[in-house]
Amino acid sequence: MNWKEYTEQLKSEIKKSSEKQKLDFAKEICERLLPDYYNFVQKTNWGDANVISRAWKLIENFSNEQPTRAEIIREMIIELEKNTPDTEDFGQISGSLALNSCAAITETLKFILDKKSERIMDITSFSYDTVYFKVCELNPKLSEMEIENQDEIQKEIEWQLEKLK
Repeated sequence: MNWKEYTEQLKSEIKKSSEKQKLDFAKEICERLLPDYYNFVQKTNWGDANVISRAWKLIENFSNEQPTRAEIIREMIIELEKNTPDTEDFGQISGSLALNSCAAITETLKFILDKKSERIMDITSFSYDTVYFKVCELNPKLSEMEIENQDEIQKEIEWQLEKLK
């Protein structure tokens, strides 16, 4: 499945999903991306793993129907943004992966506040991009078409679409 087919099908599945399904899906993506941020912090000694852990806990609590004040979520978003690496400062792939991890968590918190489905599309992109970056790092000479056809990319697409059904 190519990028266009994938995104069209993904949009359709997201549109049919309930808020709870969208949140659970976003939460699962965040959980998959969290180790990349922890690895980045350990490798570069930049960022605060405690901030992303606390943000993750807010998502878990909300997902488990424990109410969280909007003000606390907004404050956490600000803290996350301060601890999100800029790829211009961290050129290595670990910076991009950590950015995707923070961005997925930030967008999930924003989804909790505003319930905008576009946020779920963005979160899926962070997950797809993470797999894409890892494939490119292992196989730097692949063409765009070859990258799209890699097993890891196809498995990510299948996983995302299956999770939304």
